[in-house]
Amino acid sequence: MKPETPEFRVIVTGDICPYGALQEAMLSRDVTGIIAPAASLFAKADLVIGNLEIPLCEDFSPIRKFGTSPHFMAKPALAAALKQMGFGILTLANNHIMDQGVQGLQRTLHALAAQRLSCCGAGLTQAEVYRPVVFSGKDRTLAVFNFADGGFAQAQEDGPGAARLDPFRSASLIMEARRKFNLIIVILHLGNEYLPIPSDVTVSACRAMAHAGANAVIAHHPHIPLCSEFYEGVPICYSLGNFLFGPRENPAAVMKSSPGWYLSSVAELVFSEHGCALELHPFRQKFDLSLGILSEQGKSAFHVYGDLGRAIITTPLRHQKIWEQEARNLFRGFGNRLKKYVEDFNSSDPPVRDKAAAILHELFRTDAHHAVTQRGLRLVCEQRERDDPEAQADLKKLYGLLRASLIMPESSS
Repeated sequence: MKPETPEFRVIVTGDICPYGALQEAMLSRDVTGIIAPAASLFAKADLVIGNLEIPLCEDFSPIRKFGTSPHFMAKPALAAALKQMGFGILTLANNHIMDQGVQGLQRTLHALAAQRLSCCGAGLTQAEVYRPVVFSGKDRTLAVFNFADGGFAQAQEDGPGAARLDPFRSASLIMEARRKFNLIIVILHLGNEYLPIPSDVTVSACRAMAHAGANAVIAHHPHIPLCSEFYEGVPICYSLGNFLFGPRENPAAVMKSSPGWYLSSVAELVFSEHGCALELHPFRQKFDLSLGILSEQGKSAFHVYGDLGRAIITTPLRHQKIWEQEARNLFRGFGNRLKKYVEDFNSSDPPVRDKAAAILHELFRTDAHHAVTQRGLRLVCEQRERDDPEAQADLKKLYGLLRASLIMPESSS
């Protein structure tokens, strides 16, 4: 009788963006202590994957971009700290990896290579940008692909930059890889920030990757955890939230205005001959920026939050109504803003015109922004701008559960 192939365990975390006090802590403290509650998960995994959302370089040479998005950078020495934490692969397809231009990306790639940390999702040529990381272990070969939803970092023509999520190219790469590798994990950086339900565009994009042949699809970018589901037998996580990110000014105010920023989930994927099992492990990032555990009440609220989100996205009409309400909330005041963008675009002042052009471009280039703009305009055209009470009630529940998840254990600081 043929013995069963041993289980293959992969841990995937959300966004890692260590600047300021978090950077200093990672460079001066025992980094395993910073992630102590997750250390046992990392230790028993065959592979740990995280999303590095910051270039590792010394020279400040920010690219030209507009809006409120900051230009991040951190010291190359952080590569060694990430290696010490247990990461084996870092994904780079995100909206900040090119914040310091080509030199920032080059230095990041060099710093990771020096620590023998594999990476994917960004590179200096198209071949590098879209090439997966291949990992072998326990009689399996695993390909890890990484794509992102537009943004200033995406590669143009022959690179350099980040791999853009494309419904045709990305899917074809996965289908081709299906013939070469036993397992495929697709890591995506996409979606709408701070919103507790993925848009229909995000859901469709993730499901398309599963349909193309991925064995698991894991997403991040919204800065809060979102629900998960099994689609055609494939686990999909719509956002893991932040893993290590910060610091933010006035943490108490952030927690009030953006519930979920300090809430994290870590995906544990266990591959066996019976398929892929998924378990989400919730944590919170404490005000000192290290990981902490959730209270029992918080864990319960987190799981109810995930169950409610799953119930919504697997009920098409309910999902549509929720997302239309989100579009109404985001679209309010858009007319006045759009009028100003158009006026600025026609300005005789080149910097004002350039900024307006970039903002208008962003509304249509990035799929998440495009989806909101398109849906909002449709609601106006169809005279359906009035709020939906049922959708509002669902959103109120979701935000309430996010806040309840962060109720701290009595013994915790």
